[in-house]
Amino acid sequence: MRLALPRPGHLPKTGPVDWIERYHTLGIGYVLRQRLRWMLRAFPEGRIGRTLEIGCGSGVFQYELATRATLSIALDLHEMLPAVRDRLAEDGIRPALVRGDGDTLPFRAESFDLVTIVSALEFVPDPVRCLREARRVLRPNGRLVCLVPRQLRWADTAFRLLTRRDPEAEFKAARARVTDAIARVLPDASRQLRPFWLGALAPYEVVSATG
Repeated sequence: MRLALPRPGHLPKTGPVDWIERYHTLGIGYVLRQRLRWMLRAFPEGRIGRTLEIGCGSGVFQYELATRATLSIALDLHEMLPAVRDRLAEDGIRPALVRGDGDTLPFRAESFDLVTIVSALEFVPDPVRCLREARRVLRPNGRLVCLVPRQLRWADTAFRLLTRRDPEAEFKAARARVTDAIARVLPDASRQLRPFWLGALAPYEVVSATG
């Protein structure tokens, strides 16, 4: 699957957990690109109406959402959304960017056909509230698709080798909170079949649920 991405160096880095500068590299860059492809496999078929991305960061996923959605809205708390908007617009990508908190979404109930959270749930203060809000704004039969980390010893070792960072320092025990939140809020969630290139060893999983 060909992936729509910005050219290297085009989008601004918006914070310490934004890895936009790594997407075109080998190693961790390959993993980052494959994660997005994995997310796309869980999307509904055909054209999507209104989409919401919670935790959009630099806006890298908006390149794919722009090809699939009638209207895309992206939300984040960082202060660089104007710069992100300008850079996206230079490439003809024009989502509605909203500065806001995933724990208290500024949208009416049943507003979106698709809500996506790409490796952001582990960084929100209260993943239970965030998932409840995400489900609240989904239309009936809409879909919530989340990419979340799994706790695997081998994956933590690989993470250290690829990034030179300690995974527990990076996630601050949030992985366990995310696992608990999914069990509490999305007990009916399904897990996307893991790609053959990682299989059972995938350090992430794609979780989806309907509104």
